[in-house]
Amino acid sequence: MTQAPTAATTRRLLTALAPPPDDTATSEAADGLRATTEEIRAFLAEADKRDTQAMRAEVLHEWRNTLDRFHRELEQADPGEWSHWRLPGTWLDSHLRLRSLIAHEVGKAYWDDRAEIRYADIDVERYLWGAR
Repeated sequence: MTQAPTAATTRRLLTALAPPPDDTATSEAADGLRATTEEIRAFLAEADKRDTQAMRAEVLHEWRNTLDRFHRELEQADPGEWSHWRLPGTWLDSHLRLRSLIAHEVGKAYWDDRAEIRYADIDVERYLWGAR
């Protein structure tokens, strides 16, 4: 039986899914992703300092849209870089997992008519790796 995730654990896992692109990724899209992940990581670090228990669904929705835009740009502008970094365990793989998780959580919030998403309710481990 696994323990219920805490807000702090969830914030750490979300931060881990938002690594900056590798230094060798130098396209404009990679630069946009670098700025986006810096923003995400700073937001989560600030939430950690304050021990914030929930976040606005709008924030997650903005992150998803921004990640979508830069992922699409990277895939279209540099398919070689896209395919190289899309492999499991890379920064792009983490971003794609994060984007998928965010889409799932934003969708749940929409259907449940919730403006906020509690960190502890985001079961990152179950969503990404399945129940153990």
